Amino acid sequence: MAKRLGAGSVRYVKYSYAPATDTYHIKIYLVKPLEWKVLAELVKEVERHYSVKVYVPHAHALRLDLKKKSAQKI
Repeated sequence: MAKRLGAGSVRYVKYSYAPATDTYHIKIYLVKPLEWKVLAELVKEVERHYSVKVYVPHAHALRLDLKKKSAQKI
């Protein structure tokens, strides 16, 4: 999905899972800067199922930390 939304900006995407924290780490490596509206759309889509934290370590990389949302009790 990141490659589709950021067509022309995304070089490649890597992901990993940390079982100790139950967190997925999505690393997006960029060729050129990504527009904020594209990043906002990506985060909005992912937030449907995960809580999202966005980290920008430098100009050509983004990291999204995703944790599954717990089912709400009624």
